[in-house]
Amino acid sequence: MYHPTSYWVPAHSTRVFVPAVDMVSGVGNDNARAAGPSAQKHHDLRYVITDLAVLDYEEASGRLRLKSVHPGVSVDDVVAATGFDLVLPDVVPETRLPTADELDLIRTVIDPRGLRDHEVRV
Repeated sequence: MYHPTSYWVPAHSTRVFVPAVDMVSGVGNDNARAAGPSAQKHHDLRYVITDLAVLDYEEASGRLRLKSVHPGVSVDDVVAATGFDLVLPDVVPETRLPTADELDLIRTVIDPRGLRDHEVRV
């Protein structure tokens, strides 16, 4: 397997999460499944992290599933901002907050210039 892939989407909305697209520029779960085992063994989509929630992929269908909602965001908020039906588990937990050590790493090593503040609404 090659490296796992996750995506960051700074503005979760129905303009980003649309029901259909005109062009696909990468191998998604549907195309990997259609291409067969040789494509699937090198395909590992993990998460889509947005400003509202964390999404992952349901293994059986390859569809996006709501994994957690960020503090202050409801499941209804995420559903309303998504242009297609997500897989919704019976219980959707709240995304955990970063630890003090993780915040320090973000602020001092990963993004010491605070560029994340231009993408993430607070």
